[in-house]
Amino acid sequence: MTKQTQQLFLMLVIGVLIGTAAVRVFGGDRTGDKPVTASTPSTVNDTSDASLTSSGQELSTIKQSTLPPSIPKNARVGITVADQLAGTTVFASGLAVSTTSWVAIYEQKDGKPGSILGAQKIRPESKDATIELLRPEGTLSGQLYYASILVDNGDEKFDRLTDLPAFSPDKVVIVSFMAQ
Repeated sequence: MTKQTQQLFLMLVIGVLIGTAAVRVFGGDRTGDKPVTASTPSTVNDTSDASLTSSGQELSTIKQSTLPPSIPKNARVGITVADQLAGTTVFASGLAVSTTSWVAIYEQKDGKPGSILGAQKIRPESKDATIELLRPEGTLSGQLYYASILVDNGDEKFDRLTDLPAFSPDKVVIVSFMAQ
């Protein structure tokens, strides 16, 4: 082998080693690329397009969003919503957000969050909130509902298309509660 061929071969080996090291260092753990199993987050049809109305009609079209593997009942770090009397308001406590956000109340549809019934803006200093629902009948006794924290996009106006939950499933803040 000539000296030039040896140098070329050595540069190739060094390049492969550098490339492998870069993938290991900068590639990180690609847990998001695992195949879908029962323990990975599921997706849910969630509301999105139309503005909220008080008519009780379908409030919007369908959009996919990620949910945590299971939705805890009543409390999660960042929000607590106890089971409460049916009505046109929902009380949330134990709020913990680092930026202007919204507490959104969802009805249950096919065992998952469906249409948004109402939303209330909260700020980092907010510890609790009363969310007024836009449907005249409000929540119904015996029905399951969901409360979620959605991050404001900066315009301080609720818009289901742009005020979204955090993208990482472990950061989605959503709880279920029962109307009595």
